[in-house]
Amino acid sequence: MPSAIDITAASERPSASNTGNTKALLRPVLRLLKRLLSVDCVFVTLVAPHDGSTFISVGPCEGLSHAAHDLAETVLTSAEPVVLCESAAGSITDPAVDMTALGLGLFAGIALRNDAGTAIGALYLASRGPVGATEIDRNALKDAAQLAAREIQHDHAVHAARDAWKVMVEAIETLPDGFVLYDHHDRLTICNEQYRETYPKSAHVIQPGRTFEEIIREGVRCGQYPEAIGQEDAWIAERLTAHANPTGSVEQLLPDGRWVRVLEKRLPNGGTVGFRVDITELKDRQAELYELAHRDELTGTMSRRAILSAARDRGDDARERGQALGLMILDIDNFKAVNDAYGHFAGDEALKEFCRRIKEQLRETDFFGRLGGEEFLIVLPDTPISVSITLAEQMRKSLCATPVTVNGHDIAVTLSLGVTEFDAHEKMDAALSRADRLLYQAKETGRNRTVFASHGGTSRTPGQ
Repeated sequence: MPSAIDITAASERPSASNTGNTKALLRPVLRLLKRLLSVDCVFVTLVAPHDGSTFISVGPCEGLSHAAHDLAETVLTSAEPVVLCESAAGSITDPAVDMTALGLGLFAGIALRNDAGTAIGALYLASRGPVGATEIDRNALKDAAQLAAREIQHDHAVHAARDAWKVMVEAIETLPDGFVLYDHHDRLTICNEQYRETYPKSAHVIQPGRTFEEIIREGVRCGQYPEAIGQEDAWIAERLTAHANPTGSVEQLLPDGRWVRVLEKRLPNGGTVGFRVDITELKDRQAELYELAHRDELTGTMSRRAILSAARDRGDDARERGQALGLMILDIDNFKAVNDAYGHFAGDEALKEFCRRIKEQLRETDFFGRLGGEEFLIVLPDTPISVSITLAEQMRKSLCATPVTVNGHDIAVTLSLGVTEFDAHEKMDAALSRADRLLYQAKETGRNRTVFASHGGTSRTPGQ
């Protein structure tokens, strides 16, 4: 399997086969020029070659690099070809080059300039036999120089692109977050290893040219996205829509319990760049804060704020759907005596055992929270008052029949309850106040009993 960093379309990144090969690019040009001008040797010298090739030649050019060096200042500063020759018609010489010592009849050079006009090297011709200066086609020499300069610039540009690509790849791999880039056809172009490690179950499909949809569908098939289980088609459709029109972040649960934040942005060329940021610690902290805000630390039941908020929300639901909603407020009788007799630690343990027993008799859809001290509120969705009364009596009797055991002590506990039903025409606070009054009526009339009443009804105890 190729590494994640190789995930790219071949047409979109520099190929190693055509970079750093200035010699291979120039030699066809030099051979052509050698034939056209009928000279023995053609060579190029470069000022700052990226691959170390300062001397590129075709033909027997041994010993001429020094001559080129001696003539370089003249050639590189001249706008026209510099031609030195020895012929019957006369000589054109330069004190920097000893034509006789070199055994040359012709030595010519022309500067190679880039698009900015800066000299990047020089093209030279040399011939052992006598060649007249007029026999040299200066325009052809200029054209050849331009062609050679273009080839050199192209090679330098490709080499620079390759270096830039390498730097980009190395930079992407150093990112602590998952990085991915999709092209305008939504095919994966490049990603780092962190991205693939984020999705281990579907890493085998995170490959060059695979579309985002293909990767997502395979991930769903492999169980990479727990939130998609049971609603696969709907989840895929929602994810594809968010990917096609990214407007914000998406939080994603992974099979190992980690969370990542998906950040995506459309690029001007139609592609999409994305990051996967691990937010597991943030989610854990949020969960801790939620527990602190919504759970009673001692009993594990809902906090006062949370249970009252749940009551109001369920009241709105009941009003909208036309469903019954049962409410009961319960209080442990004379619990102060338990603390006084056995100590507050034993009292806390008794309170936790009390809550455990109550929870056992409630449904998953019910809400149970501590209002304060030993007073609790239970919210019963879709429950008429008759069922609420039956449940209240069941809880009261079972608690009374079985003492709570703490540190070897059997502690008798009884319960008083106020039970009512939320009415769609009243506010939740009014219904809760009614349940509270019914609770205190139960306490005032002897404790260990249930008192109930509906909205506008008379309070009673079961059996009356």
